[in-house]
Amino acid sequence: MNSLQFIKVLKEKGLLRVIEEEVDVNLEIGHIAYVEAKKGDTQKALLFTSPVDREKGIKYQTPLLMNIFNKATLKLIFNNRELEEIANEIEELLKPKKPKTFMDKIDSFKKLWKIKNVFPKEVKRGECQDVIITDNIDLEMMPILKTWPKDGGKFITMGQVYTKSLDGEVVNVGMYRLQVYDKTRLGLHWQIHKDSTHFFHQYKKAKKPMPVSIAIGGDPLYSWCATAPLPFGINELFLYGFIRNRPAEVVKSITNDIYIPKDVDFVIEGYCNPEELEIEGMFGDHTGYYTLKEEYPVLNVTAITHKKEPYFYATVVGKPPLEDKYMGYATERIFLPLLQTQT
Repeated sequence: MNSLQFIKVLKEKGLLRVIEEEVDVNLEIGHIAYVEAKKGDTQKALLFTSPVDREKGIKYQTPLLMNIFNKATLKLIFNNRELEEIANEIEELLKPKKPKTFMDKIDSFKKLWKIKNVFPKEVKRGECQDVIITDNIDLEMMPILKTWPKDGGKFITMGQVYTKSLDGEVVNVGMYRLQVYDKTRLGLHWQIHKDSTHFFHQYKKAKKPMPVSIAIGGDPLYSWCATAPLPFGINELFLYGFIRNRPAEVVKSITNDIYIPKDVDFVIEGYCNPEELEIEGMFGDHTGYYTLKEEYPVLNVTAITHKKEPYFYATVVGKPPLEDKYMGYATERIFLPLLQTQT
């Protein structure tokens, strides 16, 4: 399910509010999404077809999709399946029962056969690379939001951040806020306990640049998987394949060797110089307060690729309940068996 298919389903089911008026990426769009998210069970996803930056005189060509995770959309995103059903499948894998009959053996074989779908499948080219920009790179081509008055700038808030260990053996997908410094640089807010931070220190010790690719859009399940609390060393796209019952199809980035899903809308590629840190923040956070300024790694962008007609995903971060409430609910229900196994 790519972004266009998802939007089509939302429209058919009356779960999408389309805003065609020009609305500013600075504070206005964030406020509208915040108010919508506070409506609880009656809220809808929002599609802004004419985002603008009035201060800079920019009229964006890319529509902006927000509030995609809510009570009404969760079942759509998870294949119209109950979250408990997915949780039960995970529990059966973690606590397999010894087959007693021939049919039990058949069932066990089916479950093991399904595991083959968790491994991402490499393909040569994807629609996320229909348009390739390596010269005159400008992050301002995307309708990136400034949500709160004292935010340090504009932030990408629903980016899937793809990284890998120095030896290439471990791959991680996380979701971290990303501050726009200028046309070609982003601040990477990955906290000390995140897998990407562990990788960063490996590259720093080796004095090598660290490749990073950031995907935006595509199947909404990619975004949720990026937030999943998987153990260190497990690629979040394995979880995607398990839930979708088909492997994620991935393509190699144009300017680094990171693989990303072929059907995302945007990809921002680049490298981190481990010695380059810059002040990131302030940022209106989940606590209802601003997080303070602090030094974080910088991504130097080497390419932006995208679909011919892409959509840009964003979420509002602020005092709950907001969109992350529903992402967290799915996490709680699906990972309950894993938590019970560890207690």
